[in-house]
Amino acid sequence: MKLFNALIAGLLTVSAWLPTQAAAAEMAGIPAERTLITNVHIFDGLHDKRIENADVLIEGNLIKTVSTKPITADGATVIEGGGRTLMPGLIDGHAHVMLNGNFGPMERDMDVYDLGIRSTIVMERFLMDGFTAVRDMGGPAFALQRNIESGVIIGPRVFPSGSFISQTSGHGDFRDRADAGFSAAIPGDVSNFERYGFGTVADGVPEVLKATRLNLRNGATQIKIMAGGGGASRFDPIDTTQYSKEEICAIVEAAADWGTYAAAHTFNDRSVNRLLDCGVKSFEHSFFISEKTMQRIAAEGAFVVPQMWGISPDLARNPLMAKDKIPLVKALGKKFKDFGRNLLKHNVKVVFASDYVGEFADAERARRYEIWWRTQTFDSNFEVLKQMTSTAGEMLAMSGPRNPYQDGKLGVIKEGAYADILLVDGNPLEDVRVIGGTDKWFDADPEWKPIETIRLIMKGGVIYKNTL
Repeated sequence: MKLFNALIAGLLTVSAWLPTQAAAAEMAGIPAERTLITNVHIFDGLHDKRIENADVLIEGNLIKTVSTKPITADGATVIEGGGRTLMPGLIDGHAHVMLNGNFGPMERDMDVYDLGIRSTIVMERFLMDGFTAVRDMGGPAFALQRNIESGVIIGPRVFPSGSFISQTSGHGDFRDRADAGFSAAIPGDVSNFERYGFGTVADGVPEVLKATRLNLRNGATQIKIMAGGGGASRFDPIDTTQYSKEEICAIVEAAADWGTYAAAHTFNDRSVNRLLDCGVKSFEHSFFISEKTMQRIAAEGAFVVPQMWGISPDLARNPLMAKDKIPLVKALGKKFKDFGRNLLKHNVKVVFASDYVGEFADAERARRYEIWWRTQTFDSNFEVLKQMTSTAGEMLAMSGPRNPYQDGKLGVIKEGAYADILLVDGNPLEDVRVIGGTDKWFDADPEWKPIETIRLIMKGGVIYKNTL
């Protein structure tokens, strides 16, 4: 009952931000026929200077015109921007929106319906934090995507991967020692995470092909491979390389047969180069790779999608971290402290990632902290903003025909792009706090609150927040 009341309260809060006369239509996802936003300075997602004193005309779900000359649009709804910054909606390139509890309680006390209900709150808060698109990198998010698109609930565009594919002993093998797991002869040997649809433990080419094809059948926009160890899992050391070349290449080929691509959780050179040999296009985390490997990633046009808090001083305070792995991870964080700067030096395409996972407050604070922390590790507000907008939009487009959003580009303010738009007090190129960046993580307010400087949130021509 407490969760239900929180959900209803949250939805009422959101509807209170909507213009009353348009609330019903907007909740159903119906854009206004024409909207004209005047007197704004535009960060277009591509350039390090704002377009000063501009107007933007939106027709339906797309941007029709961007002009530094006044636009006349008879019958359009006019929004006076008041000299604020107009910018693309933000994109999170790596999140787990259904993994919205701590692992212990999830395994013991929740089922997939609990997580589904909780995910509606996650989606609402993503959108109200200015994120209009999210690539989900492991979990049963298909129904969530469908119900957002049909207007049943509100949230960002979702690019679901389905269950991540892991070898036995890999980063997706979440069985406990007490589970029936340590004999291949025992039938029904799966963890609750597999039953929920978060992961699939598959070994050998036939099994990984079946897992890949099942995700594609269910609506995956890309495929997620667990190709290395991790910090949150108990039995796979972070230095390990996972999956053989034959297994990886089979997954990549099956994804390519459907016109899409594979992304991989990975950390080391051995793993990344094996993945590149097979044509993997998106490397998640990847903190401990060499500059030579970075050069190869750049040459092959692939993307690196790291949550930079993974090498931050605050990592040890994350409740999801296995305590016995903290000393090693902290040491590696110091050794690879120039990871972000080296990626830029070698012209690697980098995408923003919060790696949203865990309890609401922990994950939401981490997301806002991630925005600020990236400015410290990449030394550039512009680079971080580009990672959250145009570069992320380019990566999402790799889903090709599996991309549910074919009408326009994402992550940019330009004619023909989706009207996924924020209107912000201040200039994020100078201060990322105006889009929610904060140097506080665990010391921040534990309760989610709206970012007051994000004054208007539009997705697909529909206004979901307007406090102008």
